[in-house]
Amino acid sequence: MFIDESLYIKINIFNDTASRYEAAVHLLPAENYLKEFCNFYEVNTGTQKPLPYQGSFHEALKEVCGDDVYKPLAEKAESLFGVPKRVMMFEDIGKLTDEMGGCDGAAPFYIVFDFMFCEYDNFTLCFISGTNN
Repeated sequence: MFIDESLYIKINIFNDTASRYEAAVHLLPAENYLKEFCNFYEVNTGTQKPLPYQGSFHEALKEVCGDDVYKPLAEKAESLFGVPKRVMMFEDIGKLTDEMGGCDGAAPFYIVFDFMFCEYDNFTLCFISGTNN
C-alpha cells in the first residue's frame, strides 16, 4: 500500500490528540481493509462483518468514543482527513472484542471497547476506543 507520507504525519497528529480521550486511529488499505484488520488483531471475524452505518460520522464517533469526547475527535479528524465516504461498524462489537483478548502491545490499546471504519478514496481509517489500564 503506497500512502503519501503526509498522511502518516496527520495520523500522528490525530493520535496525539486522541490519546487524551482513550482513542486512536489505525491506517488500513482502501481495499481489503477487513482482512488487514483481522491480521493485525489476529482475529477471525467469520460471521462478524462490519455494516454501513446509517447515521453521520459524528453520530458514529459518538457511539464508538462516547458522548463526552467525540466532538473534539470529530473536529480534529475532519480537519485532517475530511469527511469519510462511508462509515462501517460491527453490529455486535462484544463478540469481536471478546475474541481479541489482549493485544500484547501491538495495538494502540490492550483492552478495546469499540471500532469503526471510515472509508476514504485511497485509505481506510479504523477508529478505536480502548484503554491500557
